Amino acid sequence: MSRILFAWELGANYGHLTRQLPIAERLRKQGHAVFFAVRDTSIAARLLEPRGFAYTQAPFDTANRRPSQLPANYAEILLASGYTDPTTLCGMVRSWLSLMRLLRADCVVIDHAPTALFAAYLAGLPTAMIGSGFEIPPDRSPLPSIRPWDNIGLDRLQQAEDRVLDRLNALTASFGRPKLHRIGELFRYADTLLTNFAELDHYGPRDGENYAGPLCSGLTEQQENWREPDRPHIFAYLRPSVPGFDPLLQALSKLTAEVIVAAPAIRHSQVEALASNRFRLHAHPLALNDNLLQSADLAVSYAGAGTVNACLLAGVPMLLVPQNVEQYLMSRCVEIIGAGITAKQARSETQFSELLEQTLQTPAYRQQAKEFAHRHVGFNPEQTLNQAVRMIEAQLPESKASEQTKAP
Repeated sequence: MSRILFAWELGANYGHLTRQLPIAERLRKQGHAVFFAVRDTSIAARLLEPRGFAYTQAPFDTANRRPSQLPANYAEILLASGYTDPTTLCGMVRSWLSLMRLLRADCVVIDHAPTALFAAYLAGLPTAMIGSGFEIPPDRSPLPSIRPWDNIGLDRLQQAEDRVLDRLNALTASFGRPKLHRIGELFRYADTLLTNFAELDHYGPRDGENYAGPLCSGLTEQQENWREPDRPHIFAYLRPSVPGFDPLLQALSKLTAEVIVAAPAIRHSQVEALASNRFRLHAHPLALNDNLLQSADLAVSYAGAGTVNACLLAGVPMLLVPQNVEQYLMSRCVEIIGAGITAKQARSETQFSELLEQTLQTPAYRQQAKEFAHRHVGFNPEQTLNQAVRMIEAQLPESKASEQTKAP
């Protein structure tokens, strides 16, 4: 039996743990001890506690830094996450190392946890990395822009890369580990599984990469069904933090379509004010099953990867309302394949009404969504799960010992 630590450091909401859970459950079933270090313990309490997994708070920068300008690439995300200050970075790295030692981890599974990855590199621990294209940047130097719609100079990208490398290499020297010449080297330390399709890679398709397709466990068994077969059906997965949330709800409520909205953390007063038989609001996630998606004419989402994958695999076109750069990049991917459109910055009720009408009345969006689904008709998330488990188990001491025994 091996001891496996799942590390989640950056990012928010449910997507990280719902991706890790099926892997962790399979590994536990196969006799391994599994532990979690998580960014958000309240989400862990909801998802991990009922399943009996041990978890603790992940080390991360608590300074709530606000950079003077929006991050231009992954290196600048790291700088905004504590890497500008050598003392803060050292504290985070030492904390991850202590956690790995206390748990006697044989392997670390990285899910958007770059500092945990670096700590594992310093300790020489076997490491597997699972995530989307955004969380695992391509091995280029400097790391590419995450704002392709802005004119960002190469000098700025290189300066950010150099600053991060200076901070990291100050620690590699003290640990006697090889110097890193580019940030991409650090990500190459781990065996990697990209849990998205090539068309939905935030950086664009990469040659020779292992695109395994999405993997997530259901957040809930709570289901909804369509009641009015003669009306258009619109499903929306939103959050109150999405810019334009209130006018979007107003626009949706005034359609003649039947609308089902899942909006975790929505105020009860909003539900009461807007809800009707054909406009149903839920303050919790819903199961994204065939009953809901196969009969949907349109999906509205803030472009979380899990929802986008589920909707496009069902051939449902999308209206996207992103709220951060990762979601804008995902929205851009959907627009590039022609399966939906993105709401821009001016998000009024009138604009939303026009966008909803446009997506519903333009057959090309549905056609491209169906073509996406057709390209991936053989996809089975069980295959992604099996691939992830095999990759992790190949890192474990008993697996490596077995390989050495078989070697001539």
